[in-house]
Order: sequence, then structure tokens, then C-alpha cells
Amino acid sequence: MEVLVTGGDTDLGRTIAAGFRDAGHRVVITGARRADLEVAAKELDVDAIVFDNTDPASLEDVRGQLPHHLDTVINVPAARWDAGDPRAYSLADHAMAWRHALDSTVLSAVLTVQILGDHLRSGGSIVTVIPAPPADGSAEAAIKAAVADWTAGQTGHFGTRGITVNAIAAGRSAEPGYDGLSRKAPTVAEEITRLALFLTTPAARHITGQTLHVSQGAAASWE
Repeated sequence: MEVLVTGGDTDLGRTIAAGFRDAGHRVVITGARRADLEVAAKELDVDAIVFDNTDPASLEDVRGQLPHHLDTVINVPAARWDAGDPRAYSLADHAMAWRHALDSTVLSAVLTVQILGDHLRSGGSIVTVIPAPPADGSAEAAIKAAVADWTAGQTGHFGTRGITVNAIAAGRSAEPGYDGLSRKAPTVAEEITRLALFLTTPAARHITGQTLHVSQGAAASWE
């Protein structure tokens, strides 16, 4: 299977890429931070393409380098701004926080799918990751809702080719005493990776348009 993982210059992107590589898939990672991306590509022994998927011009510049045939696209946000403490925000900081949340999570996924949608084989998968549980009323909470709505809306377009479109979100917490399938509780990155892998298998072809949570057994009502 041919897999492209954005945000390969982040820890989460590297973890997901490693999971797909270890499962025997051919992986390409992308990201805007060249130095971090090149280190990740060398460590994982995978191909890498440097571009900023929040910037249409950057995407256009690498159009010819992008894989022409893909089975899966995993959208991983790459934060490039330190939000700091919201309680100390100026009005300009609030604007920056909302714009950054929109660009790094929603716009990046929208533009990536826009340029790679025709490269996906029938029966493929698109997965967008929301890596951290947002605080109520925050920019991240609004962005999570936007991703969920966009994900559901893409199913009509891609479903005609048998392509599933889903989102994976980090849940709020873990149930005390619940360690999943092993004595050592998996990290959120490991849980996201395992769910992303499952969503690309034939066993998950009936799942599309959903936002699925990973939270080490946390009650669904908490999400």
C-alpha cells in the first residue's frame, strides 16, 4: 500500500509513519521544516517531500514531486506557533491563535486532499488527525467541529470511488485502571496509529464520515 503522511516533521507524524512502515507499507512523509523532516526520513528510511501544506503556492511548487498513485493520505497537523497562556492573550494573540488553529488543522487537510484527491486509488482512505483534546470554547474545539463536518461532507464525493474519509481525535482522558490490551497503557500517538492502520483495512470499509476518538477507554460521553 502507498501511504502519504503529512506532518512528518512532528513526533506524531513520525510515529504514524513508522507504524505504517512497520506494517509493510511504502511511506512518504511531508512537512515544512526541512531539517526535522530530513532527520525523520533518514531514521525511518522513507522518502520525504518538503512543502508547507497551508500554503497553496508551496503545494503547487511540488505538484510534480507528489506520488501519482496513493492508497492512503494521513493528515497530521504541524503546529508552528507557541500558543502560550490564553489568559495573557492580547486581542492580536487571540486572532493569531484562531488563525493558526484553522490553518494548521483544517486548511492543511483541505489543501492536501484537494491536490492529492485524484491521486488516490479506488478503495483508498483519507484520515485526518486531531492530536489533542481541546478545551471547551477554545479555538481548537471549534476547529475540531469544523474537521468533523468537513470529513462527513467529503464522503459523498469520494464515496463514489470507494474511498473512505474519517477523522481520529484524541479523547479527554483514560478510565482509571484501564490499560487497553496490554499491561502498559499505549500512548495517544500509538493509539492514533493503530486506529489509522485499521481504518485502511478491508475490515473498516463500512466506516466513513466519522470522527473516532482514542482515549485509553475513556467513557464516550466525555468526548
